[in-house]
Amino acid sequence: MFCHQDGSALLLHKLSGYGVALACGLFLVSIIPGASWAYMLSACCYWSVFIIAWPRLNPRNKKQIRLLLGVAIIALVVAYFYDVDLDFFSLIEGNLGIVAMLSGVSLLGLLPDSVKQKTPILGVKGVLSTWSSVHVLGAVINMSSVFLVGDKLQRNTGSLSQPQYSILIRALTSAGFWSPFFASMAVALSVAPNAEFHQLAIIGVPMAVMSCLISLWEFNKKGTLAEFAGFPLAFHALLFPISLASSVLVFHYFIMPDLAILSIVTLLSPISVITLLLVKSGSRYTKQRLEDHIHIRLPNMANEVSLFLSAGLLTKAVSLALAGALGESWSLFDSFGFVEAFACFIGICGIALLGLHPIVGISLMSSLVPAEGANNTLLAFVCLCSWGVGTAISPLSGINLSVAGKYAVDNFQLARANLLYGVVLSLVVAVAMFFLAWTIGV
Repeated sequence: MFCHQDGSALLLHKLSGYGVALACGLFLVSIIPGASWAYMLSACCYWSVFIIAWPRLNPRNKKQIRLLLGVAIIALVVAYFYDVDLDFFSLIEGNLGIVAMLSGVSLLGLLPDSVKQKTPILGVKGVLSTWSSVHVLGAVINMSSVFLVGDKLQRNTGSLSQPQYSILIRALTSAGFWSPFFASMAVALSVAPNAEFHQLAIIGVPMAVMSCLISLWEFNKKGTLAEFAGFPLAFHALLFPISLASSVLVFHYFIMPDLAILSIVTLLSPISVITLLLVKSGSRYTKQRLEDHIHIRLPNMANEVSLFLSAGLLTKAVSLALAGALGESWSLFDSFGFVEAFACFIGICGIALLGLHPIVGISLMSSLVPAEGANNTLLAFVCLCSWGVGTAISPLSGINLSVAGKYAVDNFQLARANLLYGVVLSLVVAVAMFFLAWTIGV
């Protein structure tokens, strides 16, 4: 009996992996002119993965998903009583581009580890090298960069110090200010589809640099800077991330200007990784790595897929309910400038401090502040800043929980260590938002 249950669970686990792979493939097919039918099939596949994987979802995620779905159902009932037309397929396609991008970039975790063990460097140089290593790698391979560098730091120093944990977390989360491979950018461009990516990157990169400078100031203030042991990363390890990011920009601005940047990232990420693996290791090894990825990594994406699909449904449902009750053109604000943008940022970060994922606050904001009535670039920047700060200060964010689990440290301690950083960075966010709002004239 137990063997049968274990076998069924393993089968469902593998089915989840193949479901994610198929859904991502169908999303890419939908890019082809005349193949829009694949878009809806992709959404159905992802929701099927959600249903299949429900029993093994993380309990923390289940609580958030129940909340999202509960509010969404109430909103749909309200919309129904106001005779709003409810299109089933429109409801389930919310955040589809985001989950497809997350599926595509997950293959970047298959990149070979080219980071060599080196003697640690101390002080300011140690902070800069560690932050740069995690940040540039993390901008492409996401959370894997934290463990890649963190494990080597741990082997060098025996155990990680609180400043080392903080740098690992801040270097990764600050990449969310500008990286096209981050879920934050996917969410931002989904909420505000007409946002100008180059404007977001131009202001996002300095924001990320400020994250590092604030950390240097804080460590110096607390007297921990001189003894900080950092890990230097060879430049050749950064070549692939930099090349891939450059390729995305070239495709977006010169080759496929009409294609959304999310779709370009989803397309180029797996192609580039598979090509690199074939060239370096041959077809047999590449096939084995891809099979392992489908059987192990993709099924474990069920938590992310379920959370983002639920958040997408919430956004659609609340928007319909508000449209029915208050009219199609209703918005929380009469105009959307600096004050309104910063108020939304503070609200989303407050929700993150309560333990909810930033996507929850962002979804509520996108329902209350329709993209049609706001400057999309400013709206997207609110999403990026909320994500970049919120994930660092929330004790229940994915990065804090992952680092806590990996290195056996208290996740609330990690979040508390980032509170001063979060406050100071929020002041920088205020200045950046004011400048952006002034630049675009809102």
